Amino acid sequence: MNREAWPYDSESFDLLNPATQRLVKVPVQGRTWRFFLRSLDVRPLGAITLLARYKPVLEDAGWTWQWEERGIAKRLVGAVESWVRIAPVGGGELKVVLVEKGSPRVLVLPAPGSTPELPTGKEDFPYLPPWVGAKLVGSAVSQAPVGLKLPDGSESIAMVNFIDKEYQLSEIPSAAEFLAAYRAALEKAGWEIEGALRGSVPQIQANYTKSGRDIRATLRLSGDALGISVADVGAQVVPLSKEKH
Repeated sequence: MNREAWPYDSESFDLLNPATQRLVKVPVQGRTWRFFLRSLDVRPLGAITLLARYKPVLEDAGWTWQWEERGIAKRLVGAVESWVRIAPVGGGELKVVLVEKGSPRVLVLPAPGSTPELPTGKEDFPYLPPWVGAKLVGSAVSQAPVGLKLPDGSESIAMVNFIDKEYQLSEIPSAAEFLAAYRAALEKAGWEIEGALRGSVPQIQANYTKSGRDIRATLRLSGDALGISVADVGAQVVPLSKEKH
């Protein structure tokens, strides 16, 4: 039996709008389990028969069907709302997706100070600590172009140094939790989110422009590795208005 469990992930459940007869996708976030069920009888039951046996079990446990033909049900126990999808797949198996609504873990990020902080190869960024339990395994410097807005309102591009740090994760968050937790923490610390991508390598880009600073950061999740790249642009590029004095 293949299975996976996440403290926080995102799943969508299909519902049928009775008024329009159109499909509606309902996103649900929280503790998530995905696994397969197969009959272990001497003469294994087919997936349809196995599903027919599970339906009254769900109903007895307080689940109500939202779209019975799709095997989608919901249950409310106190303030806890849960959703499940149980449907036949190939090989006589049932695929079950269960989500108990909840929130991502809360990360706390200190705001950058008014003067540059340049960590050494063995130090974390003081304002961008890694995911809880992560171990620093590498640090390097790279160059990349960044866009600049000059004092006169015009735009330019400059090559700047990025400090790239790589971490080994002891506990891998889902892409949904990685993006949601860091986004909330960055915004609370005063960062502006420039973009977030949930693909094969989930990543989030952010800028910090308060207290006279100009910091660009990218955070990436790749399997059990976390990458944090930071360029302190304000400490490297002198605005034109200052060069004249």
